[in-house]
Amino acid sequence: MPDTPCPNHSRGRSLCQDFLGAGGIFYLEAALCVALVLLETSSDFGHQIEAVNKVTNMTQNHRASLTSFLALAVLAAVASSAGCKAAAGQTRAAVEPVPVLDVKLATASEIKVPRVLTLSGTLIGNEQAKVAAGASGKVLATFVERGQVVKKGAVLAQLDTRSMRAQAQEATAQIASLKAQQTQAELDCQRNQRMFDKNAISKVEYDRSRTQCETSKWSVSAAEARKALINENLRDAQIRAPFSGMVVERHVTAGEWVRVDSPVATLVDVDALRVELTVPEAELVHVRQGMNVAFRTAAGDGGELYEGKIRYVGPSVRQQTRDAVVEAVVENGAHALRPGMFVTAQIALGEQALPGIPAGAVRTEGAQHHVFVNVGGRLEDRLVQLGDTRDGFVAVVDGIKGGDSVVAQVSPDVRDGVRLK
Repeated sequence: MPDTPCPNHSRGRSLCQDFLGAGGIFYLEAALCVALVLLETSSDFGHQIEAVNKVTNMTQNHRASLTSFLALAVLAAVASSAGCKAAAGQTRAAVEPVPVLDVKLATASEIKVPRVLTLSGTLIGNEQAKVAAGASGKVLATFVERGQVVKKGAVLAQLDTRSMRAQAQEATAQIASLKAQQTQAELDCQRNQRMFDKNAISKVEYDRSRTQCETSKWSVSAAEARKALINENLRDAQIRAPFSGMVVERHVTAGEWVRVDSPVATLVDVDALRVELTVPEAELVHVRQGMNVAFRTAAGDGGELYEGKIRYVGPSVRQQTRDAVVEAVVENGAHALRPGMFVTAQIALGEQALPGIPAGAVRTEGAQHHVFVNVGGRLEDRLVQLGDTRDGFVAVVDGIKGGDSVVAQVSPDVRDGVRLK
């Protein structure tokens, strides 16, 4: 066999000679063979060039196509060499030694903390009403404004009473007239009774006089009732607050005409408020009347904690939301709370045992809490859900379990994957 372009590399030369030995017609396969050898012997670049020259001299008929192909093979070899060097650099970086840290560890032990049910709700007035006029007439004056605190019985508005006073005088006169007629009817009845006993009048005349006596008596009662109604309207002409509270809205002004059912003002009791909470179906069995409720508002009041007692527990679960309404009452003498405020409330349901770790073992980043656990001599970063803090230890609701070994005091050097001494 003539001199071949196959290099002295054992595996590459054997493969190359197998191709060239098949009648000398597989020149492209031979070029591919050379490329493979170049990849394996990229360190001997001079030998690569010598092999390429031998292949190109094998035939003049295939010089153009073979030379182009071999040029591509050389470029592939160079690129492979650069890639190998980069991979080697990454390998060296990957095997760099992991830093070793000396830290104090603490064991998560169970601590007793309150079991708390956290709920959201809204403040509503203990009493709230749209105060109706109670009488018809023209509004002469109003005496309250929005946001004003009033006492029970305070006058909210005054209606025109001139026509009602005239009606009251008419009713008084009518009563006097009917009473005089009643007196006369009673005298006639007594006279007719004596005459009927002596058979001086007929039974028909006697019955007629008795009926007139009874009618006159009921006529007086009807007139007195009408007068009482007019007097009631006169009193209702002064529209008063039915309870102590704050004026939310005034609906009328002087000069307007109101009917009996027209709203004059909206009044809400702010001395005592109700906290309306929604309790999930699964937790409803733990909530009972008389339990304490602690809550804070979202109104930026410095985080002040308010307390109340549950007065009402919904008897049924709403089908769409699968929860029930629970109401608690809270005193609001200082009027710091207002109806409509959103609150976050907590109901204590007893105690529970949770893993406890030192407060310094927690690294807080925004809304996330991290704890570093010793797992086989390396630190593992875990996200945890925290509970209450008691005596310097914080309860962990989720993320670790009792007996886990954690870093007692987190420092900037503590991170995931660090080896421990």
